[in-house]
Formats: sequence, structure tokens, C-alpha cells
Amino acid sequence: MVLKISSNKLLKDVKIIENDKFFDKRGFFTKFFHKEIRESLGFNINEIFYSENYHGVIRGIHYQKKDEKLGKIIKCVTGEVLDFFIDLRKNSKTFGHYSSQVISEENNLSVFVPEGFGHGFSVLSDQATVIYLQSGEYNPKMEGGIHPLSIDFDWEVESPIISDRDNNHPNFNLDIKEFKL
Repeated sequence: MVLKISSNKLLKDVKIIENDKFFDKRGFFTKFFHKEIRESLGFNINEIFYSENYHGVIRGIHYQKKDEKLGKIIKCVTGEVLDFFIDLRKNSKTFGHYSSQVISEENNLSVFVPEGFGHGFSVLSDQATVIYLQSGEYNPKMEGGIHPLSIDFDWEVESPIISDRDNNHPNFNLDIKEFKL
């Protein structure tokens, strides 16, 4: 398998992984995590999450605080999502900057979001199945969140469906005194 990893145009620490797809009369086969990716990104898997989502859903923006920070590799197995990431590293030159990447069953891309970033996605297709590989263990006591509609970002959905928990997250504010990571 030929590994193709590129940097996001705006946030160089976020990586776009082009996964190979092998087709035959049975369908297709893809391997989206292997030794070369682990070594290239310095990424070890501690947990795997799987979610089924409907059109218009926005999940996130989530992050882990303090020593519980974790990285993620996100893969859309069916459907299409707009994957969103924001740099929350206070000492970074790109703190508060964000970008996105469409990932889908068709384009077969994965997104690597490193530690210190917030992450979310919106569902563009009728349905989408998303798998997250995480470098650490989810700790609900250390989870933080940002209200997804508090950022001037086009989630590309007309009537967003947002959980009560995400609706109650604070708005994003660049004032470091108010933002707790």
C-alpha cells in the first residue's frame, strides 16, 4: 500500500490521509490504519468509536482538557460528512484558526486531528457512519466543548440537529482568560 499523507492547507498539523481502495467482483477493501500511518503520525490507538448519523446532524465541537488531550483519526465509512477542526493550543501561532475537509465513502479519505485541537462534523448525506480512532481514553470529566454555531463557519446544513449537551457548550472566545483547555 502506498501511503499518501498531506497537510491541511490552513492547519499544517492536521493531516489528510488518502486511503487505497482495492476493488474486485466482491466489492472493495480498504485499510485505513497500519504501521506506516502509526509511525508517520506518532499515533497509537487506545479507543475506537463508531457513530451512525442522520442528515443535518452536527456533532461537536469537542476536545479533552489538560493531560487528557488526545488525537483522532476520523473516517467516514458510509455517506459524507464535513469534518471540522480548530486549533485550541494557546501557544500556537494558529490558535483559534479552523478548517474543514469533506470525507466520504466515495473519496475514502481520513483526517488526523492532533492533540490540542477541537473536532466536530456535520452530516451532508442522508445518513453517515463515522469511525474515530483515538490516541487516548475518553474521560467525561475532562471533556470540553464549544457551541458549534458560535464560530463563523458554514456547516453546510440548513436545519442543524445538535444535542442538548452540545447546545449547552459555551461560545468560542479567543480571550485566553475565558477559554479553558
